[in-house]
Amino acid sequence: MNVVAVGAHPDDIEIGAGGSIALHRAHGDPVRFLVLTSGGKLSAPNRREREAEGAADILDVDDVHFMGYEDTKVPYDHEIVDRIDDHLQTVGADRVYIHAEEDTHQDHRHAALASIAATRNTDEVLAFESPSTRSFFDPQYYNALPEGILEGKIEAIRSHESQRKKKYLEAEAMKGLARFRGRQANTRYAEAFQVIRIKENLHPDGTVEMEMLD
Repeated sequence: MNVVAVGAHPDDIEIGAGGSIALHRAHGDPVRFLVLTSGGKLSAPNRREREAEGAADILDVDDVHFMGYEDTKVPYDHEIVDRIDDHLQTVGADRVYIHAEEDTHQDHRHAALASIAATRNTDEVLAFESPSTRSFFDPQYYNALPEGILEGKIEAIRSHESQRKKKYLEAEAMKGLARFRGRQANTRYAEAFQVIRIKENLHPDGTVEMEMLD
């Protein structure tokens, strides 16, 4: 399975889907990060890029592409849709993780809308939550996270040292959210996603097989 994760800023992917990314890599799936901006409002872009590459390395991802949009000014137009689509077509993406549309940050909302349009021909699309996701985020899909995978996700998030003053990036907050989502999914820890599109294989005996991570 070729996997692409699209984030508006450095650290968005790790926060929303870092555990699932680590699971994909443990399964041998190729993963690419597509980051729309390099930050810049609170820290220098070159520092944010280095931190993103370091976090990706912790998750065993060595393909990180920055698209160069200005922080807080991610557009939603045909140009960004085409650029994202070009990347997805180039790598032959089978599953794409994207922002959820229900978000108070304008970059996240525009990233979600552009990604939904760009993934119209992608088999599987899952939308992740962020600290600014609105309260009516309603997940339908969960990936269970072994504790070691969760710890790796937290390590990746904490490697964004320029963002450490943000309370929602503290390990306790990340672990608490994973525990909450785990209770919803009848497991200890989990990440939660809204389903934009998911592939099911219906067998002749009536059983349904879904592409799931464990």
